[in-house]
Amino acid sequence: MVSLFNAGPAKMPCEVLEQIKEELFDYKGTGISVLETSHRSAEFTQCLNETKQLLRDILEIPDNYQILFLQGGGSGQFAAVPLNLITSRDDKVDYIVTGSWSNAAAKEAEKFTNVNYVLPKVKDYTGVPAPEQFKFDSEAKYVYYCDNETVVGTEFKKMVKGNGVDVVVDMSSNFLSRPFEVSNYAVIFAGAQKNVAPAGLTIVIVRDDVIGRQNVHPVPKVWDYKLQVAGNSCVNTPAVFSIYCCNLVMKWIVKQGGLKYFEELSDKKSSMIYDIIDNSNGYYNCKIEKDSRSRMNLTFNLESAELEAKFVKEATAVKLQGLKGHRSVGGIRASLYNAVTVKDVNRLAEFMTSFMATN
Repeated sequence: MVSLFNAGPAKMPCEVLEQIKEELFDYKGTGISVLETSHRSAEFTQCLNETKQLLRDILEIPDNYQILFLQGGGSGQFAAVPLNLITSRDDKVDYIVTGSWSNAAAKEAEKFTNVNYVLPKVKDYTGVPAPEQFKFDSEAKYVYYCDNETVVGTEFKKMVKGNGVDVVVDMSSNFLSRPFEVSNYAVIFAGAQKNVAPAGLTIVIVRDDVIGRQNVHPVPKVWDYKLQVAGNSCVNTPAVFSIYCCNLVMKWIVKQGGLKYFEELSDKKSSMIYDIIDNSNGYYNCKIEKDSRSRMNLTFNLESAELEAKFVKEATAVKLQGLKGHRSVGGIRASLYNAVTVKDVNRLAEFMTSFMATN
């Protein structure tokens, strides 16, 4: 049995994989694979529209929001957001940088507009500062943040209210892991390869009144929210297979009990590992402040890089895979997305306890 803790592409629900296997050669009785199905076919159009409705129901998305299934990952949205939302070359935007992904988004936005860094630059990201430390620009067009930083392992515990302006959030690595109020945001986006589907799909939820706002930079049509809404996310060939998989995962989420179930489950799973870290007398060291710790991406270090390498090697040998930290920060990272089971986490917890006892 392999227990997979990849940060992304990540573990898929086993019963979803079984259904994919079952249907792979014959999609809805057509005699062809979903991998071969035209994005203009009636079968895929039905799948696309059903998937949108499933997501609308799961998140209780208000009628004045549109759902887009795009490509280019979260990194594509780093450019798409300012291109779609700013109206002048002199516009200002606020970016709350709490890790490498929000920093990358801010750097991308600087190509198109004036970025105000709401927080001072730091060498190491160890938590989410209190809102009192945020220095917003009173003229900002929107405020942007990343809800969960996959690399360092931080997560916002409360929604950012901004400064009375539109809020844009990157939820790539904690999307559909807990309920949230969609109406608090102007734009929500998430790369699907963590909690939702295989790589290749990016989900964008955008409020009607910001669609078509841009009047300064030309927007590539694949990321033009107005064009993609009008084209039902089919301005270009969409990620057909990933959307099909997303459909199955949405149904699986509903079957399990919805977002409240997964919120409670993620709290339970992450506590199992954080409890071992906190009770290891420093053997395992999590640098992230306790009130900012991610439930999705748990990062920690051992005494040396050599011991960390041994930890990963021995874990891999017993089929605990995907535990090596991001190349930019090193250490260990266990990603506990929705499809990672309590049994998987229990196996990791037992290994951590055993490794500490024998090393």
